[in-house]
Amino acid sequence: MKIYLIRHAEPDYPNQTITAAGHLEAQALAGHLREVGVDRIYCSPINRAVHTMQYTADLLGMEPVFEPWTRELGWQATDEEGRPIAAWNIPGESVRARKPYPGHETWPDHASYRDYAALYETIKNDSDAFLQRHGYAREEGRYRIEAPNREAIAVFCHLGFGLTWLSHLLELPFPLVWSAFWLPPSSVTTILFEQRSEQWAVPRCTGLGCVSHLHKAGLPVSSMGLMANNV
Repeated sequence: MKIYLIRHAEPDYPNQTITAAGHLEAQALAGHLREVGVDRIYCSPINRAVHTMQYTADLLGMEPVFEPWTRELGWQATDEEGRPIAAWNIPGESVRARKPYPGHETWPDHASYRDYAALYETIKNDSDAFLQRHGYAREEGRYRIEAPNREAIAVFCHLGFGLTWLSHLLELPFPLVWSAFWLPPSSVTTILFEQRSEQWAVPRCTGLGCVSHLHKAGLPVSSMGLMANNV
């Protein structure tokens, strides 16, 4: 199985949709997904994901399935001046100022992240239930293959959610994933459930934040969501 984890196109947050540029991104993305092939479409119920997804669903003639658990996270934090920020925008300089760095099992001990422990468990549980529906039952960091398939599924979602889900799939500490990676609007991140035996599959990232569809269409890559050096 292959998952295409797709961040929505350039957002228009005040109007709960995507920008005019975002609509062009979404159209280019739909053409790309038609070329690579998609068997199922899943989507966050939030409009900026829905409006991005609709171009692909219409082009492929597919009915999407809405997955509320993939909606953007409402996790909040504050910056060094006490201003509210999304939790995944906690500055990397703060994350790396203290050693040892947050490990996969130890990050709840860090004051900046301990409030997210229960929330992260919810994401993990929802992810595991979703993947079991597709034939992959998680056991520790591996997935027992109950019903192998060759499907490619597209999941239209969000930056914070996408990074957090990646951390669970790839067994990486999410504080480091948050501060070390960024997904451009309309980008495609590919997760292959690599099978080297008859029993087990392990998620492997074969492409992170790909925007080849934008380059092909001659469209710029939006920097929406980067907190600095974004011009």
